[in-house]
Amino acid sequence: MSDLSEAAYCAGWMLGLEFALWRAITEGPQLYGRLAISAQHISQLQALSDDCGGWIVFDDEKEETFMSLDEWRTFYAVHITRMERYT
Repeated sequence: MSDLSEAAYCAGWMLGLEFALWRAITEGPQLYGRLAISAQHISQLQALSDDCGGWIVFDDEKEETFMSLDEWRTFYAVHITRMERYT
């Protein structure tokens, strides 16, 4: 995820990264900054998420933080409207 953020914005973790990448998983390939998120990127993200049973989010205090898929899906649904401008 961090590598994709670097490719898109030269930033280790761009604000809203976890939302933008999840949107790509759910909606398909799309442009994110300078990066065209491809089907291959999406496959890799999906496989990693499936393997660990979760998603990584950025927490201001803890930085990169694991969240189970159930927690993430709820979190995403609650916060996506506020984060859409970053995705």
